[in-house]
Amino acid sequence: MAASSTKVVELGFAEPPEAPLTPNLFPSKIGGRPAWLNPEHVLSAEQVSCGVCDKCMILLIQLYTPEDQPPEAFHRTIYVFCCKNGACHKTSWKKSLKVFRSQMPNENSYWPPSTGSIGENDLADDQSDESSNGFLANFITAKLCIVCGLLGSKRCGKCSQTHYCSKEHQTVHWTIGKHKVHCINSTESPSSVEEHDNLCRKSILFPELEVISEPEKNLNKHEIGVDDDNSLQEGNSRALVPVGDEIYENTQVNVDKAFLKFQKKVEPYPDQVLRYVRLEYESEKNADPLWVSDIGKPTPEDIPPCVYCHQERTFEFQILSTLLNYLDIDNTKKDSLDWGSIFVYSCRNNCHVNNMYYIEEFLWRQDFSEEGVNLDRNM
Repeated sequence: MAASSTKVVELGFAEPPEAPLTPNLFPSKIGGRPAWLNPEHVLSAEQVSCGVCDKCMILLIQLYTPEDQPPEAFHRTIYVFCCKNGACHKTSWKKSLKVFRSQMPNENSYWPPSTGSIGENDLADDQSDESSNGFLANFITAKLCIVCGLLGSKRCGKCSQTHYCSKEHQTVHWTIGKHKVHCINSTESPSSVEEHDNLCRKSILFPELEVISEPEKNLNKHEIGVDDDNSLQEGNSRALVPVGDEIYENTQVNVDKAFLKFQKKVEPYPDQVLRYVRLEYESEKNADPLWVSDIGKPTPEDIPPCVYCHQERTFEFQILSTLLNYLDIDNTKKDSLDWGSIFVYSCRNNCHVNNMYYIEEFLWRQDFSEEGVNLDRNM
């Protein structure tokens, strides 16, 4: 999902991974434990704690987004963390979501340099360190929480081998993960230990899925029931405004016009969970989000500039509400997790700060309007 010279929207779709999404693959993914771009320096539970309940947030999505400006952004990943408790979001969504940018140049201490295009790792198998998942050299990797994959700053007092980010995750691992038994029972098989570890993670983390991207304009229109004139075939559309050249303002439906535009735009690809559209280099005009409502849009003052280089933060991608269908949550509960769209804004210059391995960026959450929700239910 690298930036390009034109504003081509890339759509993200959630799919089961065909192989483990290990860090050396530079994956874009949903849920699971983070695949850290920097294997030596990782985020701690304190850095991603929910500002409402004070519990450790978990990975919602990470996107590998290499860019060619500046050189330090050759490898670049955006991490979005989310509190799993929907009640916290209702209290203050600004305290229940966080986004971080991590990046490093092509020549770095961990990953073999690429001679291909931006972000491509063309390392031959026999060039990688045989015991370090493709790392360039030997170094001390960060100790990770066995449950969530954040910095494991604490460790089991009995075996001294298992690490945790917090007392909360240690308790979960000792109960659901059965570590209290495995820790002192050396006869337990590795498969049994791994099975209980996975059950423990499943109780805490969102399901892990790979994000597959495709340029919006390149998707096969005939697979989604679209004629050559770009209008939906009769009987296939649920949109209040037909897909074509109609102007939204001409509709007679008294409804949130941004919702109409959103509905029209996403309907041909209803499974999309992400829309990525980074700014054009050398362009004065930034990319625009696809708003889900006329209500709840941020003002320019709402989006603070980068705290390090003081340049503006610009829109990079948005996470759609369709992602909620993949998170294994009970949406019938009153306080279930919910949103219309989550918009991520990042430093326009991808500024590099020495000894800063993760730079916190900015996000905005927008909900559907009551008008849009009611119309969607009645269609």
